[in-house]
Amino acid sequence: MKKNLRISAQQKRSVISLDDHSKISLITQIKYCLDKIFFFNHNIKTASLYYPINNEIVPFEFTKYFEERKIVMSMPVVDIKKKSMLFRKWSPKDELTIGPLGNLEPTHEKEIIFPQIMIVPMLMFDREFFRLGYGGGYYDKTIIKLKKHFQKQNFFFITVGLAYSALEINKLPREKHDMNLDYIVTEKECFFNP
Repeated sequence: MKKNLRISAQQKRSVISLDDHSKISLITQIKYCLDKIFFFNHNIKTASLYYPINNEIVPFEFTKYFEERKIVMSMPVVDIKKKSMLFRKWSPKDELTIGPLGNLEPTHEKEIIFPQIMIVPMLMFDREFFRLGYGGGYYDKTIIKLKKHFQKQNFFFITVGLAYSALEINKLPREKHDMNLDYIVTEKECFFNP
């Protein structure tokens, strides 16, 4: 079921192109989402973004907001053997290297960061805040680890999914390890998990 959905979602996403109005609306929704997050959570010091591939929504509008607030930014680095990710410090001027899944990553000498806000790419989503990814389980496993890490320290940990509104589905099939998100942002709206 998920395999077929992934194929369909990738095909659908590959031809999506946002017009100027939708791009402006997306920026507005991202800002609204971040204003809401920072209004309720004052001690956020770290965040992670991703480098977009396969027509994923470009997340770099978050960068301006994070830079203004002196948030330390990072990007995921994939470990295929452990089927996990860690995050290394990143800034827009940094050179990136090609990771094992074809994604761009910070180089290995960059400092490891534990992001309190994780911006998450996805293929599809539903209104129960579940996402459909590429099937490796990297994000789900990492979300579980980071939730535990920050709970011990009594710090906030927030996940923000970024997707095209056209890729919303009524209800995604789910498995035990699937983690739902705190916020989802599309070019039409930002909604949050109460």
